[in-house]
Amino acid sequence: MSHALGWARLWAVARPLTDPMLRQGAWYPVVNRGSDFVVVDVHRRHVTVPTHCVEVRGAQPDRFTVVYRSHADENPARHTPEDLGRQYAVCPTSGDRLRLLGQPEQLRCPTCGHHGMVAWWETG
Repeated sequence: MSHALGWARLWAVARPLTDPMLRQGAWYPVVNRGSDFVVVDVHRRHVTVPTHCVEVRGAQPDRFTVVYRSHADENPARHTPEDLGRQYAVCPTSGDRLRLLGQPEQLRCPTCGHHGMVAWWETG
């Protein structure tokens, strides 16, 4: 998205109710920004989120985000037979979730082909 004002993702502890719901670890283009809110594009729908719930960067990240989920968190692949496990990676380009086996330093997204580092130090 060439007109993005930045890129935003939810802080790991943030759970704002939005429609559609923002996914943990996924980066969204910022289309508008105020002092107390950002508006992000989620599959061509604009969603307003309080600024204290998101991290905003100027450029689209190129590293895979690692998401850790607690035993109380639902399987993000709910309604499917797949379970991603307690930790999984999110592609910065497609937003697809990838199951992590071990602790790889790099991954390739099977959907979009993006190849990049796994940012173990940046959790979603």
